[in-house]
Amino acid sequence: MPRQNLTSDTTPLAVIRAVSRLGQNIARARIRRGLRQVDLAKKTGLAPGTLKRIEEGSLTTGLSAYFTVLWALGLEQEFENLAAPDRDEEGKTLELARQPQRVRLKKGLDADF
Repeated sequence: MPRQNLTSDTTPLAVIRAVSRLGQNIARARIRRGLRQVDLAKKTGLAPGTLKRIEEGSLTTGLSAYFTVLWALGLEQEFENLAAPDRDEEGKTLELARQPQRVRLKKGLDADF
């Protein structure tokens, strides 16, 4: 299957909005810390253009670049809860529905005590 490029035409609107909001949040955090884009780029090892695309909410910029910037801003705890199993209410409900309804006894009892 050929690789599909993400564009605003092929990406769900909710994803576009979330990535855009993440970029805006990163820009605000950088500004609050008094950092220029070039300073944050040096701290992360990213090219200044990459940092600019992150703050614009680029869909084609790698996830690791976003995480590196969050780390450099001291916000790494924010991505520890991303898709955390304990917060996945739908997944927990589906898992519970697959649980057996009753317990069956094993054939033959153990004499090991």
